[in-house]
Amino acid sequence: MTEQTAYHHGNLREELVAAALEMIQENGGAYGVTLRKIASRVGVSHAAPYRHFQDKKDLLAAVARQGFDLLMDWTRKRLSETDGEPLSRFGAWGMAYMDFAIAHPAHFRVMFAPPEKDMTLSEDLRPESSHYFKEFQALVSDCYDKGVLVGEDPAAITRGAWSMVHGFSTLFIGNHMETTGLDLQAITHMKRSILTTFYRGTRPDGEGLPYKTAAGTKESGKENP
Repeated sequence: MTEQTAYHHGNLREELVAAALEMIQENGGAYGVTLRKIASRVGVSHAAPYRHFQDKKDLLAAVARQGFDLLMDWTRKRLSETDGEPLSRFGAWGMAYMDFAIAHPAHFRVMFAPPEKDMTLSEDLRPESSHYFKEFQALVSDCYDKGVLVGEDPAAITRGAWSMVHGFSTLFIGNHMETTGLDLQAITHMKRSILTTFYRGTRPDGEGLPYKTAAGTKESGKENP
């Protein structure tokens, strides 16, 4: 596709983002990604990307923003599959987060990568101030108010739960965990164990999460929730 054709159809911005994601996946991160290389991959002039992005930082911000939108859509779909009880929704959120990271590692890496030098993140790209995490804290607050999660306060519980699922996700997509020979069922068990460990730490009776409703019917490894 020529630059003229891509720009004429209004698809160049989307193609540049898609090409950036391919390079991020291949490199295991955004290092080495430049607008010049992305332009070459898409087949346009080196000047063409600047019609849509001021610089590499602007492009990475677009990738991250797309990732948060996808994560929100992914999570809402999982929540809609639960029985609506607060604890089921809490479990569904955790599973959706880990499944999203495994299915969309390139997005995930950029969403939570340290900001580029001199790059100022807008509020929607700061995880704890994003719409996504505000919704999760509201979910945790509902669990807290109804006594199904206990702790110092909802904000502390939210950060603790997020830290656990985020840590697993980061280790998994970074190939820092031994998963050779594990099938989908074994990996799903690993993810559920993460949430159960956290939940038991916030419940004195040590009961487990209702995974049949919390986890939904979808598993990681599938492109859609």
